[in-house]
Amino acid sequence: MFDGLQYYSLVWVALGLMVIVGFVLFRNKPRIPEVAAFLGIFIGLTALYFYIRPVQTELVGEAAEVQSMIGQGVPVLLEFQSPYCVACVALKPSVDAIEQEYSGQLIVLRINVQEQVGMQLAPIYRFQYTPTFIYFAADGNEQWRTVGSFDEARLRQELSAP
Repeated sequence: MFDGLQYYSLVWVALGLMVIVGFVLFRNKPRIPEVAAFLGIFIGLTALYFYIRPVQTELVGEAAEVQSMIGQGVPVLLEFQSPYCVACVALKPSVDAIEQEYSGQLIVLRINVQEQVGMQLAPIYRFQYTPTFIYFAADGNEQWRTVGSFDEARLRQELSAP
């Protein structure tokens, strides 16, 4: 619900300031310098927004390769992890066992969030904590995600379902 506030906070602050400034300037009959100042502030804030707003960059290298592996007919388990994350280290044996058991039936992609590929993929998959596991079906649709834990039983159930 409040995602828009986080991503567009500059817009909301600027809009609020413009409303306040508009009320102050236009409560009486505005003069030409006041209107010019208001328009100048509005144009300046608009230009600032378009200059500093985040834009989606084209994925290159490993990030593009990760994206291309999803939806290619094989289920994918995407793990966003960090070498300094205690839970990530603790869950590694479980993930390794699943990877070996379902070799050829499941692709496990481990993404280090502190490397360039992790930084490129983080805004796309919108996760905040490590470890985050995202399971994609063979058709590329996200089926579920879990944060901080790994549900082996759920993954086995997904993989054994027809």
